Amino acid sequence: MKVFEQEINIERLIEYAETEKLWIPEFQRPFVWDKNQIRLLIDSLFHNYTISSILLWEGVADLARRRVGGSIKEIKIPEDNTAETAIYLLDGQQRTTALLLSFTDKPVYQGSNIKKQTKIDIYWDTDYTGEDSELRWVLGDETVLDSENGDTPLLLGKLTQEEIFLKYKARFVKIKHVYNWSKVSASMLPIMGYDANLFVAYNNKVQEIQKNILYRRVFDIEQKGKLEQVLEVFERINTMNTRLSIFDIMVAKTYRKIGDNFFDLRTYLSVLNYEGNVNKDYFSNLSDNGLTLDGIKAKLEDGDMLAIITILLKKEYLQTAILKLRTDELIDKVKYVHDLFHQILSMMKQQLFIEETELFKYQPMLKFLAGFYGYFANIDLEKQIFLSRWFWNTLLKNRYPGAQNQRIARDLKYATENTLATALEKMMPDNTRTFGSIQAAKPETPEYFEAYKSASSQQIYRAMLLLLKSKNARDFYNGLVPAKNATIQYTLEEHHIFPDNSVIGKQIKQQYSNHLYNDIINNIANIALLTKETNNNRIKAKNPSEYIEAFETEYTRQGKLEEFYLILESQFITKDMVDKLKVDDFEGFIHLRTQELLSQINLLCDLKVAQ
Repeated sequence: MKVFEQEINIERLIEYAETEKLWIPEFQRPFVWDKNQIRLLIDSLFHNYTISSILLWEGVADLARRRVGGSIKEIKIPEDNTAETAIYLLDGQQRTTALLLSFTDKPVYQGSNIKKQTKIDIYWDTDYTGEDSELRWVLGDETVLDSENGDTPLLLGKLTQEEIFLKYKARFVKIKHVYNWSKVSASMLPIMGYDANLFVAYNNKVQEIQKNILYRRVFDIEQKGKLEQVLEVFERINTMNTRLSIFDIMVAKTYRKIGDNFFDLRTYLSVLNYEGNVNKDYFSNLSDNGLTLDGIKAKLEDGDMLAIITILLKKEYLQTAILKLRTDELIDKVKYVHDLFHQILSMMKQQLFIEETELFKYQPMLKFLAGFYGYFANIDLEKQIFLSRWFWNTLLKNRYPGAQNQRIARDLKYATENTLATALEKMMPDNTRTFGSIQAAKPETPEYFEAYKSASSQQIYRAMLLLLKSKNARDFYNGLVPAKNATIQYTLEEHHIFPDNSVIGKQIKQQYSNHLYNDIINNIANIALLTKETNNNRIKAKNPSEYIEAFETEYTRQGKLEEFYLILESQFITKDMVDKLKVDDFEGFIHLRTQELLSQINLLCDLKVAQ
């Protein structure tokens, strides 16, 4: 009998779970509900409150899975190329397991426990008249007041069923009797002392629970189609605020027993993130003499990492292509994928100045680089220059808006079918951002980059920060190159050159308050990369005329004046701009620095350099 052949009610849902007709994909977390959550579920059903829907999917039995209520060790490993199908419980695991636990004696395991099964007995206190309706459902291991014994605390779980009937008649109905009433009813009469009136009263109450709970229809959703077709459904399910992802699916899809070892995708990604050398023999990396994977930090989100792996192994870019990854090829290619991934990371850090903690902001670029490194066996100087030109054009001129995967695939086609110089020329029409108006701007008709510290999450602002890093920007005072991993006083920070809380800064904000450029104080042309120590202890709320003069004087005293100007040039601040800073000429300074930043953009994006 298939699940979808008949309408499902609560009783049938419990039956399917009990007889193992439903399966939990391995990506689902274990059963975690506490007893109070279970009690609330029972009470909600009794009162006909909505408990949301149950989402089921019948598909090929190629996902690692476990029975409803099974421990995390009860994983059924799929056979390769199986033609069998399975009914997967995609959403509703916690509710279904809670019902199985409440109404049956089927073994249920909670959390990560693999030895001790969870047990629960729930009784309906038909005499309860309090305001908290869920308290009418009494747990066998909790105390309730026993008014018949002078309000002495009562533990139903310590009494036999015969004692409960003898002492309380039909007051307490054990809900496990309800699910199996047709099987257990005949044995109840002797336990009741052959009291026919008691049997009738208890039977009536059992039928009330059956009507209000077990016979309630489950609003089940039958999701049809192949795994690729229901991928979006997997990703949109939200259970207890935990969004399922394609990575969760692939954990279940790739789980296999290989010889005496088990392949787990989570561990596999830890191996890929390992910064040292890895062995071609995958499982030797996990042996007693293998890699130390404790504390390994992921470079990318799991789903993004799978996309990179798919590009390296499959040369495909759509998300659904991830589902084509097979356990055997992941194992066979572990060193290949690991080494190329770390080559890409090294290139991004050393040549493109991208901190490891910010890699996630450059996912489209990572995809292209994965395709490029996966195609070309040797990244020589010509290819390095090409990648630099490609990167700056793509980032600064916004070449990957919208349909990114299609553009990435097209870029790689250009790069693999043409000379690299020709490939760049073919790519450039895709640029969606130009700086022509800034190029033509004059002091009397200024134009500025649409990059503002107040909108620091925008791509253009992040791109401009990388532009500052491209010259190894040095701190105004101590000449250090600030870095994210430095001590807190010397960590990389973005600070205003004209401080917004300085006298001149406040004047600027007031002057531009009703202007087209009302946020000009936060424009990238007024931002420098400084250390917290310099900003807090040397600059504070001073006007540029104060702190620049002080720094210049100190460097002159040490015979290092030219060094000071070199430091400022690393932040795209020329001597002409220094003259503007000395007299607090904001408009003059910001116009000149905007033009200087533009000249660097033109240099980095110049295609002729790649010829």
